[in-house]
Amino acid sequence: MRKLLQRALPALVAAAMAPCLATAQGADQDAMKANLEKKLSSEFMKKVDWKTDYAATLASAKKSGEVIFAYFTRSYAP
Repeated sequence: MRKLLQRALPALVAAAMAPCLATAQGADQDAMKANLEKKLSSEFMKKVDWKTDYAATLASAKKSGEVIFAYFTRSYAP
């Protein structure tokens, strides 16, 4: 019985916590989307015709012979 409990306990804890983690992740996604919209509407972003589709931009650059100046950013994971 003890071995069964030792094997089942982690699964039970994970199952019990899953809704909490999913809710927290959804809130994080909403915050990240809000941060993205704020950044995209900033004056810095309006000064250049930024491209957000890397594959399309790469294909266009290859066709025209131009170089790509890339600005990558990410949100830090907790």
